[in-house]
Amino acid sequence: MTRVTTEIVVVGAGPAGCVFATRMAQLGYDVVLIERARFPRSHVGESLSPGVMPMLALMGSAAIIEAVGFPRVSNVSTNWEGTEAVRHDPRAQGMLVERGAFDAALLARAHAVGVRVLQPAQVREHERTPNGWRLNVDVPAESMELHARFLADGTGRSARFGGRRRTMGPRTIAIHGYWTGTKLPDQPRIEAGEREWYWGVPIPDGSYNTLVFVDAERFRAEPGVPLDNRLRALLGESLLMRDTRGAILRAPARAADATPYVDDDCVSAHHIRVGDAALAIDPLSSSGVQKAIQSALAGAIVVNTLLRRPESTDAALTFYRESLQESAVRHRLWAGSHYATAAARFSDAFWHDRASNADVMAAAPSMMPAVAPIADDVPLQLSPMTVWDDVPCLGEQYVERKRALRHPLLDGPVAYVGGQELAPLLREMPSGLTALELAQVWSRAMPTSVGHSVARWLVGHGVLEPLTDVSGSIRPASTHT
Repeated sequence: MTRVTTEIVVVGAGPAGCVFATRMAQLGYDVVLIERARFPRSHVGESLSPGVMPMLALMGSAAIIEAVGFPRVSNVSTNWEGTEAVRHDPRAQGMLVERGAFDAALLARAHAVGVRVLQPAQVREHERTPNGWRLNVDVPAESMELHARFLADGTGRSARFGGRRRTMGPRTIAIHGYWTGTKLPDQPRIEAGEREWYWGVPIPDGSYNTLVFVDAERFRAEPGVPLDNRLRALLGESLLMRDTRGAILRAPARAADATPYVDDDCVSAHHIRVGDAALAIDPLSSSGVQKAIQSALAGAIVVNTLLRRPESTDAALTFYRESLQESAVRHRLWAGSHYATAAARFSDAFWHDRASNADVMAAAPSMMPAVAPIADDVPLQLSPMTVWDDVPCLGEQYVERKRALRHPLLDGPVAYVGGQELAPLLREMPSGLTALELAQVWSRAMPTSVGHSVARWLVGHGVLEPLTDVSGSIRPASTHT
């Protein structure tokens, strides 16, 4: 048996695993990435939200994806509120990909920066040791014993390395299948049905992926019915496949768990979970790949802190756990609001169960009425409800404690807005300046346009409010320049 030693072992070469491995190699670590499947292989999650490419650009991986030539998305057809509509993005920021080619490109990027890739390879055994981890791995024609200082779990929903998952919504099953034909839809479509919702995605290879999201109890209540028949029957109740006579299933339909959850054992001083192994958001957002990559980028900074600044271990662990928890709650509330729109049309429990956020309200931040618009010439002051706290935040390479502000209208503590650290801006801010005047004062640290955007964001979230006199009346504009 071959013995291999490394600093970091990453299991799972999906987007999160590849991005995490790449960043750790860029930070100077010796990294081994293990993937059991041969690439390319099909995978759901072909519609990428606009935030994916900017994040890949931060680590120098955008060019390899752009070179593949995946099509951009400018239109998405919808019927969620009861009427046909088209969501138009003139900038075409979203992207449709073949996940086999997309994941293979990210894996090639990891290999190019020095990551050692074992593929296909299967982890047979794993155990914690005094110095890290020992894994027995089968690769073609041999077995190896791999010793690593740190383990990253990027195995997605398979829960290969266990965990403590807490669901963040009703259990949901996605029934999906790929179709081929001569008249398939050429743009994505989302649609609400009486007891389910539909998502159709045209794939760059010319096929069309149809997904139907149903309640898990309803799915289990029909044992023995072939999945192909279920999918066809459900699609017959929607317009997802309208005008597609002659289309055929390319392969048998499949069912997959689509329940959102967060893993409470997402990180320790010896391991981290990234991507769906740590957090799975409601598929309604169509942002699963973006969230997976985001967790990998943040996770790399967390692990770098754990290994090179052990004195900041508590801050690093706290940051990662709390950031995933906040994301889980925020996405649950967002999804619930959109399910509530359909619940106004349909009486089935499928919609009302998902529209209810009672299960997460205890963990959610207290919300106040939205701030009314404030003109740029109104003098401002720091809200008395704003408090400062020292919290763990992401730096360029490490988790660091920063001064952050808390306010009832914020989801949590905020240290940066638009890439600008708030504490230096607000610590000695004189009362009575308008948003435009603040932007001019801050122009020493940032372009005026950026400063104005930061000021407007602070106003919109109640951190800055109109300056009033003792009678409660808004004071007139100052003469500051």
